[in-house]
Amino acid sequence: MKFYSYDYVLSQISTQNWLLLGALSLLLLVTAYVSVQAYKNQRDSKYRELVIILLLGVVTLVLVGIGNYQTDQASDDQFRTSLHFIEVVSQELKVDKSEVYVNTSAATDGAIVKVEGSFYRAISGSEQDTYLLEKIELYDADVELVEVEQ
Repeated sequence: MKFYSYDYVLSQISTQNWLLLGALSLLLLVTAYVSVQAYKNQRDSKYRELVIILLLGVVTLVLVGIGNYQTDQASDDQFRTSLHFIEVVSQELKVDKSEVYVNTSAATDGAIVKVEGSFYRAISGSEQDTYLLEKIELYDADVELVEVEQ
């Protein structure tokens, strides 16, 4: 069973996809250059066709970027919830958050928490930021602690 550290969950929050932004910027520059060539050579239709193709490429990249952004935001919200859960548990048990490991990096209800040598099952309370921590024992559990790669 894998248990994830606070730093690992924090590292899972994605950053902007710079490769997609770079490709979009390059495509916009090429589109601008071809547009100028199409304006200069109005009799030649190849530049107009290139402009249309490049604009369709720009629209496609923008739509893919929007889709990726929405997906990343939903995933990031789950990881932020897990981070907050680890912070709440560390305050409740009066330990440093680097000593708290959770068996899921996204969900919190029903999660198993490892703190030092003890294991707890987290049950969501009726109010936000309240959890019932039930001490449990794991039998024949293959515990693997996942830390952030440096």
